[in-house]
Amino acid sequence: MSNVISLNGGTPAACGEPQEGLVKLLEQLLDMARAGHLQSFVGTGFASDGARVSMWGGLHENVYEMLGAIAWLQHEYVERETD
Repeated sequence: MSNVISLNGGTPAACGEPQEGLVKLLEQLLDMARAGHLQSFVGTGFASDGARVSMWGGLHENVYEMLGAIAWLQHEYVERETD
């Protein structure tokens, strides 16, 4: 039993086990990319050993749109995790 509690009050999930919701979302993104619908992507997350993972792919020519999307994602993350 860990004494770690997340900011939203829950205990963290067990590390090292597949996160089925995450797998499903990544498969949906892959399907979108294969269909030509997803043209660019920026993402980050954490591995089971605590290492930060980041990736970006595809070219989005308008850097300001991408920066705006990243800022929007930050706001959305804070809103979802602090409700």
